[in-house]
Amino acid sequence: MSQGFIGRHPYLAMTGLILIWGVGYPIMKIGLQYCPPLLFAGLRAIGGGLVLATLALRQEGLPKIGSTWRPMAVSGVFNVLLFFGLSTLSVQLLPAGIASVVLYLQPIFVAGLAYAWLGESLTGTKMIGLLLGFLGVAAIMVHGVEGTLSPVGLAYGVGSAAAWALGTVAFKRAAPKSILWFNALPFLLGGFVILGSGVAIGERWADIAWTPMFVLVLAYGGVIGLAVSWTLWLGLVAAGEASRMSGNTFLVPVVSVAISTVFLGEPLTAMLTTGGLAVVAGVYLVNRPATAG
Repeated sequence: MSQGFIGRHPYLAMTGLILIWGVGYPIMKIGLQYCPPLLFAGLRAIGGGLVLATLALRQEGLPKIGSTWRPMAVSGVFNVLLFFGLSTLSVQLLPAGIASVVLYLQPIFVAGLAYAWLGESLTGTKMIGLLLGFLGVAAIMVHGVEGTLSPVGLAYGVGSAAAWALGTVAFKRAAPKSILWFNALPFLLGGFVILGSGVAIGERWADIAWTPMFVLVLAYGGVIGLAVSWTLWLGLVAAGEASRMSGNTFLVPVVSVAISTVFLGEPLTAMLTTGGLAVVAGVYLVNRPATAG
């Protein structure tokens, strides 16, 4: 999918991205029933990286790393190793819908980082949104402290959101010419590191159940959930303000919670619902377009 298409049809690209990511967290939860978390994350990253590398070779030829190898390395660390690794661990320990709410603190982190590093505006409305978002996650974390949710899973989710935000702002600053290669190489290299980390902590290949369902989930996660969605995502970030593009994904946890509740039977308490709505409202306020006058 070309950068030109994303630039001409940003709302279509964003709608597709929201649906892909909204469905992705419940699908990831299903996949984790068949595979240890880090092996699953590594296989997804490598699969998506191979798809992107194949497309990049056909469209652009060999990669021209040049001055972009440093931001590529940063992307590999934050967008792949930390984001994919920690988000998978978070989804393993939390209900998929709740994990997606915590992970989507990312737009709030991006707003602060974009203000500090990219010179993007941070208005009073955005400050209220930041406060709402953090209060919402605090409400969710109360359940973790009380034993309703895993505190470790919540910590993984917050760490994943912070890593993703750092990777997003680093990409915006780097402004690479080839989004395909900028995605492909970090996912390939980072995927192998995640696999190695899984093996190092005792995850076993023998514990993977290669059922038709797992193969289908893995294929979706690598091709659609990673290769397609991240091409859309970074294309949208390149085309607009980093904070605004991040904020437009605030509907992802809404989609994810709805699907997880209906199809996975995940429970929703009043406190979790209130916290989730506060996060969504905070992300909306952080990224609401400024009005004239």
